[in-house]
Amino acid sequence: MSTQQQSIENWAAALNNGESVSFRFSKGKTVLLLIASLIFVSVGLAMAAGGSLVWAVVGWIAVVFFLWGVVVMVRRLFAGRPALTVTSAGVEMNTAKAGLVPWSQILDIHGAKQNSNVFIEFDITDAEADRQSAAGLGVAQMTDDEGHSRKVLWAPNGLAANKAALCLWLEEERQARAAA
Repeated sequence: MSTQQQSIENWAAALNNGESVSFRFSKGKTVLLLIASLIFVSVGLAMAAGGSLVWAVVGWIAVVFFLWGVVVMVRRLFAGRPALTVTSAGVEMNTAKAGLVPWSQILDIHGAKQNSNVFIEFDITDAEADRQSAAGLGVAQMTDDEGHSRKVLWAPNGLAANKAALCLWLEEERQARAAA
């Protein structure tokens, strides 16, 4: 199922019918980020053409950095596979190198705010963290206010879905599937 009809009820119904629910990157957000990256590449080129060596170095660093952003955004625009797919077995993310993250390996799903951006964070077991690390993914280790450490994966950012609704639904599915 695609995310055409974005609601928790539609996602849950599709998953309960044995369908997978796929989320792609937002085309609008991706195009805006692509345009912003191109603008900063142009600014970097203008800086690099300036008279000072310092401006030239900073300009070329900006060009390389934002050109990488252009490459990433173009790849997102033409990506053939979804960024996040939810199945009855677990969650597949294009960021998870070892493939499907089984529901049994996900301990909690919640929103995590960094600056003004909210990320969907998956707390995972040590075994899943080791599996992802062995596949080449650097798994983050977070420490909460009480000093408890946990290993986390983040859902891809920029999905064409409401983050709060998606986060809520994923946690509901995790709880239901962990109890089953």
